[in-house]
Amino acid sequence: MQSNTRGFSLIELVVVISLLAILSGVIVPRVSNHVQMSRDARRLADIQRVRNAIEQYHMDKGEYPTPNPSPAFGGWDVSNDGGFIDVLTEEGYLEEMPEDPLNTPTYHYRYFVYEPGTYACEGKGEYYVLGIRNFESPEFAREHRGFFRCADRNWGEEFAFVTGPGASELN
Repeated sequence: MQSNTRGFSLIELVVVISLLAILSGVIVPRVSNHVQMSRDARRLADIQRVRNAIEQYHMDKGEYPTPNPSPAFGGWDVSNDGGFIDVLTEEGYLEEMPEDPLNTPTYHYRYFVYEPGTYACEGKGEYYVLGIRNFESPEFAREHRGFFRCADRNWGEEFAFVTGPGASELN
């Protein structure tokens, strides 16, 4: 008995696999870039929430929250070590402390409070610097630059996004 069913030839299989490889080569980078930009948008929203909580804390208490310094990061309070500005959640200024979507040594948030006059910053008292260490998407980073600098230091060169009291965003 002879079968009338015919399978795919080797050439047909190679053509189909090649087409699938080409399509995946086009689609995967776009999906990956979208995921990175989504995480970057979350980072920016998180920092804005933290900034608002810090400002509200300052209005209520007359001082900025004390950072939890991390020796591994030059004394900055960092989100990837588990102790990022705990007082904001403990006292109800935030429901939960946001953490970077990846929360690694490369991708995290930083916070530091400086004494008046440090780096020749003018003002009436202490000030803070709050930043996103890195964005994943270069396009997102170009569109969302933060700004904070004093006469002797420009944190905008050290962070993907940075803010502090009196700082305004540059677009």
